[in-house]
Amino acid sequence: MTPSSPLPSVANLRKAVPTSTGLKDALTGFADINRTAAVEPIRALAFYAAIVLPLVYLPLIANGITAERLTIIAGLLLANAAALVLGHGHGSR
Repeated sequence: MTPSSPLPSVANLRKAVPTSTGLKDALTGFADINRTAAVEPIRALAFYAAIVLPLVYLPLIANGITAERLTIIAGLLLANAAALVLGHGHGSR
């Protein structure tokens, strides 16, 4: 450490962290399996929802935006944005 850079270098930090242990690897693998099993169906549903939602709100926009339709269209646009974010990683493996 020097006065100009008070934080330790990354190389020094890597030396301080112990190498992975069997327990750490087992726990990490277990967490990855559960995360994948829980997240992948949600990610797949969001991916396909992002594809289908424009088919719902584009006809509403094409028929004209009225005051009562505005909240529906805004909600569908927000749902589509959320589906795009959540479903982004589906099928990437």
